[in-house]
Amino acid sequence: MPGPRGDGPVAASEPGGRPGGDRLERWRGRVLAVVGLGQIGGSLAAAARPLVGRVLGFDRDPAALDHALAAGWVDAGSSAGLDLLREADAVVLAVPLGAMPAVLEQARPFLRPGVLLTDTGSVKGPVVAAARQHVPAQVAFVGGHPMAGTERWGAAAADPGLFRGCTWVLTPAAPWGDEAARPWIPLLEAAGARVLLMDPVDHDRHVALASHLPLLVAAALAGTARRGAGSLPHLAGLVAGGFRDTTRVAGGHPVLGRDMLRANWVHLAPWLEILKEELDRLARAVSPAGPGEGPAGPEGRAGGTGAGGDDLTALPQGDEGGDPLFRYLDAARRFREAILHRPGPSAETARPGSSEDG
Repeated sequence: MPGPRGDGPVAASEPGGRPGGDRLERWRGRVLAVVGLGQIGGSLAAAARPLVGRVLGFDRDPAALDHALAAGWVDAGSSAGLDLLREADAVVLAVPLGAMPAVLEQARPFLRPGVLLTDTGSVKGPVVAAARQHVPAQVAFVGGHPMAGTERWGAAAADPGLFRGCTWVLTPAAPWGDEAARPWIPLLEAAGARVLLMDPVDHDRHVALASHLPLLVAAALAGTARRGAGSLPHLAGLVAGGFRDTTRVAGGHPVLGRDMLRANWVHLAPWLEILKEELDRLARAVSPAGPGEGPAGPEGRAGGTGAGGDDLTALPQGDEGGDPLFRYLDAARRFREAILHRPGPSAETARPGSSEDG
């Protein structure tokens, strides 16, 4: 088997290239099914609709399916089951990582021999393992991961231009091999992506640093600000582009973030230790006396429970509320949203000299 497993990533797309008409011709008249019509699945359905014969959409949320139908991104679909997959020539599973094994199992009876199958999950090791267990022998599977998306989620966040200029990683693996990846390349290129072939484990090692560690950093920064909000009454009026940009990915759905971080923890943990070392080095560089508690430390710790912070720190209720990682990510997300959209202090309440900086 050539390429990605032995020689590292392989750029399947030429830089700036577009697929030739003959390469895309195999998709004309074909039926593409997209399972999961959130931001990624909805965007792919929208981008692929002019390129294929029909697009079938599936989402357990009827509102998401209705949105895609009304927008003209899908021709038909279902929110009650996957039976219509029998009509598909190619299937994309754009569902959360935690749901992937169950969806693969549910889809299995409806996948015709010869159908092309891929996914959009952000961690490939567990998906490939589930595919080996559930994908029928005559179905060609290749893992996929578009390096795209924003902190928004759901069908309303879908955009047919989302993949323009992004890298879309395909991760061929045994027993299907590189042949399972090749048919997807012209379609993904036509959607605007640059396709890169990688080994699944190599992919997971790379995205641990490139994608998953940034989420931890963003959530930790939002969590730090959340703890300090009670003792810093003008914080909401002072956060601006730096805080907004640095914490952007912490605004994503906490279930998606939780599943991603846990699924790739084996590769993420070493980078987190290195990040801690880098923060220590940075602290020593800033303070020649060495990192210490400093005057802001106790203030920050007290802030999370002080007056004025209660409305920003309430934890979610429901089935997910007992999961500490979900709670942390959700609290960081909601604090970020609250502080970025909270009106700043008025001219009367933010008088010169009314803060410690004054």
